Amino acid sequence: MPKRANGEGTLSRRKDKAGKTVGWKAAVVVGQNEDGTLDRRWISGKTQAEVQEKLRGFQADMHAGTVADTEGLTVTEFMTRWADHKEREGLKPNTVQSYRDTVRLYITPHIGAVKLEKLRPLDVERLLSRMQKSGKSAVNRRYALRILSMALRQAVRWQMLPRNVADVVSPPKAERPEMKVWTPEQVATFLDAAQVHRLYAAFYLSLMTGMRRGEVLGLQWADLDFERARLNVRNNLVEVHRDGVPGKTQAGKATVSSVSIELQTPKTAASKRTVALSPGTLSKLREHQARQAAEQSAAAEAWQGPGYVFASELGGPTNPNYFYDQFKKLAKGAGLPDIRLHDLRHTAASLMIRRGVSPKVVSDRLGHTDPAFTLRVYTHLYDEQREEAAFDLSDFFPVASGGPN
Repeated sequence: MPKRANGEGTLSRRKDKAGKTVGWKAAVVVGQNEDGTLDRRWISGKTQAEVQEKLRGFQADMHAGTVADTEGLTVTEFMTRWADHKEREGLKPNTVQSYRDTVRLYITPHIGAVKLEKLRPLDVERLLSRMQKSGKSAVNRRYALRILSMALRQAVRWQMLPRNVADVVSPPKAERPEMKVWTPEQVATFLDAAQVHRLYAAFYLSLMTGMRRGEVLGLQWADLDFERARLNVRNNLVEVHRDGVPGKTQAGKATVSSVSIELQTPKTAASKRTVALSPGTLSKLREHQARQAAEQSAAAEAWQGPGYVFASELGGPTNPNYFYDQFKKLAKGAGLPDIRLHDLRHTAASLMIRRGVSPKVVSDRLGHTDPAFTLRVYTHLYDEQREEAAFDLSDFFPVASGGPN
């Protein structure tokens, strides 16, 4: 009997245990597996005509080159493989971990068992619906859809799927939370309260430059140029979350994640930047340098000394959570409105905008990739400048001087 060519289908009946015909099926050879066995795809239906129609469609897809091999993976298995791929690509550990956590917490419980090749838009809709019913915010649902869509886009590139079914699902609407910033008077109140704190210069620098928490805490003395009144943002000190260590338990349960403090490169290429410093900021940094020298002298051989500007009392890195806690205590003690530590960055931007600094300069100083992003984020803060831009020709020719009116 001649060997059947790839794409040809063999129709047969599907029977129950009693031998009664309950449907039809077709086996289609699409190639060979690594072990030399035939790689078959199965098509099934209630009638012979239905299966034949599906078979013709499958053969057309094979001819067009859109038949892919999902290797029988479930959605969860594929998402795990995709996250491993992103890690090998060199993404930041926290970014990869956020992908893994999203898969574990949201995607796996709802659609993880679905075969990748059988995933449909309605499955994705079911994921979002179940997340909503369990109380997850629109932001959480949008992020889960975004991660799933990114992964399926890679599946298409790998020729595992003919299309990305998540692309046709509309993301939930999520309103941007109202930005909270301090007024110049509130900034002054906070800095007055923080003067006695050993990290006072770090808070001052944050408010005068808009640097991110990790950029401030990752700053090295070698990054400072006192003569030129400049600093170079080269590092980012972050709390890194990874999967739990196998076999390690806490309170009798296996750990889900592990945490460490690591010095990394900044989050984007634009984040690597040079920031100009004011005389007041330089003065605060010099005072801090003198205080740190005294701490190093007192610590003697216990000083770790890797060169952090805002080091711990023994010269090591300052824990980002400690920095956050101290900020919260100082702000509360000063009776100021409750804002996030990250809102110091927004506050710094608002101070620049109040002074009339251009969006391009604000963008460069904050380390944004695109000034257009800066304008979108702080559009309400530029409203006053928009009003000032409205003028009449008569503004250039005062009536008293005889000009046109």
